[in-house]
Amino acid sequence: MGSLAPEYDASESEVNVLVTGFGPFGDNRINPSFLIASSLPKSYETPNLPKINIHAHPSAVTVSYRNVRELIPKLLFSKDASKTLSPDIETIYHPTNGMYVATKLSKELSNYDIVLNIGMAPGRHFYAMEICAHRDGYNKKDVDGKTLEADTFWQKEYNAPEMLRPSIDTEDVWRRWKAGLMDEDLRPSNDAGHYLCDFTYYTSMVEYWRRDPKGERPCMFLHVPGGWNEENIERGRGVALELIKALVGSEMAKKRKEGGVDGFADGKL
Repeated sequence: MGSLAPEYDASESEVNVLVTGFGPFGDNRINPSFLIASSLPKSYETPNLPKINIHAHPSAVTVSYRNVRELIPKLLFSKDASKTLSPDIETIYHPTNGMYVATKLSKELSNYDIVLNIGMAPGRHFYAMEICAHRDGYNKKDVDGKTLEADTFWQKEYNAPEMLRPSIDTEDVWRRWKAGLMDEDLRPSNDAGHYLCDFTYYTSMVEYWRRDPKGERPCMFLHVPGGWNEENIERGRGVALELIKALVGSEMAKKRKEGGVDGFADGKL
């Protein structure tokens, strides 16, 4: 990231990043997003950044609204995802979705410092970092043949906003990302597509928003082209890794600006 990276002694700190990719859907029998996520190194070290531990989810995320709404809370805040009641969790059964959802949340911190969801955008030949996600408008059928056309759960139960943006400084991340990949076609985007990519991004952010509407939502979504040969995956791997570096560098700089000694404490952002 060149001059955009602040001076930093990263010897004692680590950052944990969750990365997910999707499985097949429609005519797309191979989804490069999961292949790219799976190809990332388990850890990465580079000057001026703390050690980055990359936790690629071992299974492709099923392109199903119900699956995403059940899986993401388990990944981010594991205690809140259980169907079994415990002293610090209350759940309700939502008949429209056929799911148990936590309504009273534990005070558990997120399992990860940064969350990066990767998805495929068929027909595109560029990479896009999405800067927002949407609550409504999911009228396309998933792999189960279901839509969320009439779903109002987030609106009625959570009073969640129509749009969520990450707490990450997306303009700063964009500059860092582009600085590391000058020859790639990288674009910011404000339309994640109103399908499972958009839905997963919103699901990730709303889990943070529910705990603190004014708090951190350290999430990002990367859209990749549809190619899945070895060259495409290697190229996507480099793009994703550079984005992770940009996210970590930007969050570190933000924490330093807010008054932290080095932006991290006990390995957490």
